[in-house]
Amino acid sequence: MPIRPGSVIGDRYELGAQLGTGGMARVYLAHDRVLDRQVAVKVLSENYAADPSFVERFRREASAAAGLNHPNIVAVYDRGEADGSYYIVMEYLPGPDLKQVIRRRAPLSPTVAIDNALQILAALGAAHRRDVIHRDVKPQNVMVDEDGNLKVTDFGIARAGEGTQMTEAGSVIGTAQYLSPEGARGEEVTAASDCYCVGIILYEMLTGGVPFDGDRAVAVAMKQVNEPPVPPRVYEPDIPPALEAVVLRALEKRPSDRFRTAEEFSEALLAVRAQLSGGVTAPTAVAAAAAAGTTAATQVLSGNGGNSGTGGAEPPDDEPPRRPWGWIVLGGMILAIVIVVAALALTSGGDGGGSVSVPDVSGQTVEDATAALTGAGLETQLESVDDPDAEPGTVIDTDPAAGTEVERGSTVTLRVGGGSNVEVPDVIGLREAAARRTLEGAGFVVRSRDEEDPRVDPGLVVSQNPRAGDQAASGSTVTIAVSAGADQVQVPDVRGQSRGSAEATLSDAGLGVSVAEQASQATAGTVIGQSPSPGTTVDSGATVTITVAVDQPIVTVPNVVGSSADAAVGTLSGAGLNPVSETASSSQPAGTVLSQSPAAGTEVSGGTTVAITVSSGGSGSGGATTGGSQPPPPTTTGGGGGGTTTASGGSQPPPPATDSNPSGEPLP
Repeated sequence: MPIRPGSVIGDRYELGAQLGTGGMARVYLAHDRVLDRQVAVKVLSENYAADPSFVERFRREASAAAGLNHPNIVAVYDRGEADGSYYIVMEYLPGPDLKQVIRRRAPLSPTVAIDNALQILAALGAAHRRDVIHRDVKPQNVMVDEDGNLKVTDFGIARAGEGTQMTEAGSVIGTAQYLSPEGARGEEVTAASDCYCVGIILYEMLTGGVPFDGDRAVAVAMKQVNEPPVPPRVYEPDIPPALEAVVLRALEKRPSDRFRTAEEFSEALLAVRAQLSGGVTAPTAVAAAAAAGTTAATQVLSGNGGNSGTGGAEPPDDEPPRRPWGWIVLGGMILAIVIVVAALALTSGGDGGGSVSVPDVSGQTVEDATAALTGAGLETQLESVDDPDAEPGTVIDTDPAAGTEVERGSTVTLRVGGGSNVEVPDVIGLREAAARRTLEGAGFVVRSRDEEDPRVDPGLVVSQNPRAGDQAASGSTVTIAVSAGADQVQVPDVRGQSRGSAEATLSDAGLGVSVAEQASQATAGTVIGQSPSPGTTVDSGATVTITVAVDQPIVTVPNVVGSSADAAVGTLSGAGLNPVSETASSSQPAGTVLSQSPAAGTEVSGGTTVAITVSSGGSGSGGATTGGSQPPPPTTTGGGGGGTTTASGGSQPPPPATDSNPSGEPLP
């Protein structure tokens, strides 16, 4: 029985609404009956379930993702087989994805873009340490959770282990706008390839557009290989030069010239982040990067994180010597950084486990402190402290205290100044402006985020955290989710593409796919039609029906000689053939089929044209006429008058008149 909404698979997961369709699978919202929670279930499409290569790829996705345990990676809970297909059970995130955020809000501020990139790199760093290369890093595969944190998903074409190679040499895998140059050439991809993709996402967050685009995927891939990107400051002059340098280094064509690891990329971004905020020291920035798995110090003190090479040029020979105390101080700082990095690297063991040092976030806002702790691989929770000397909404200290060694993934309590607790008002259903006034009037700081919800009018609050009625510290942050309605997208033109390519194109555009098949003389598997038509604006998530060509069936031409024209047309049409007729004078009754081509018994493709010659009556030698109306069928009398048909289907002339009145007398 096919898997559909309402099905229960694994005797546990009850499928609900379909959330989306990808190139090889469908994703459903489901209810886990055992743990009583919502989950997302990805089911391999039936037409791929019989293909061992697709099944192996699907199995590999489950294995790769299930082995990754990180706060910035969508968790995989279970996998199995049901009704001849295969499924993966994952953490459910209602979205939106990062692509939708970029469409609505880009260009993002440098600080927000950096923080988003750091979370993606933290996820990829964890995957790389387990020898898993994602290979399809794009904003559509980065989800935003309810707290605004990012989580990477869809390791469907990831490569796990040096001994696993699921694609033939020279094959291109990924989405053209986010392909690394080596990926576009079909060469081996590495951690540096994933870093290139993050560079494209960072570029897109800062400018609102990807560095390379075009009408055809092949053309875009060639740009990735051959063309340098336009510097992002050409589009957005307010981007800090140091951040632009980091972006351009990430987009170097040769892997050796760009960031080779997620940790190296993170260190450069942390250095720029420290310059922008002024609230994080260089050692703290390096320590945070080291907690994510780095094993070597880089030169962040100079602030030129975008430079490739050795991390800084040596001074020319004729430059005056620096004062000794400057070298001593600089050397001491570098030594301290190296000690911190080495200690953290030793404790982490390079496999994503081990311990990390709690960063010092005292004096920072809750948002900045949370970002710093998340970047260090730690979870956070808030505790309000009634301290009249503390600024509301500012972190006083942490528990455990800064500098304490804790297990990665541990929860750190942020002790936030805010005076006494107050009840959180209910703002669900209010307009965003009214919700802000209500919450700010109650003494809270308001943070908003967009959430696609076609059921709620745009601009209305659909959820809040903390919930209405909860007690929270005055001055603390309340996050509200504001309905953006249904995101609008233009339907791309997928006619002429293969079925798999069309499904991937539509999925990348945020659309669902329904497939209809139609016999056609076009190449089997080619899309020959679509509805809605290309260019139509629809809600994100709407379903586009594509009509895919299938081979015409082989048909044996039936014998219609001797039949009436109407009967012959019906017989041929019913067999899936295309009848056309011409007329010719003959001694046969008008409307009788005299001949056909191809002949009866010939095997042809469905839809083939069969020409029939129909008698127009009379006995002259007039030639056949084509295109005229068909003559009426002959009238058959009970006495057998008119034409008759032999058992073999051939026609015979009518019998001669019988002289039944030899006397010649008038008949009564």
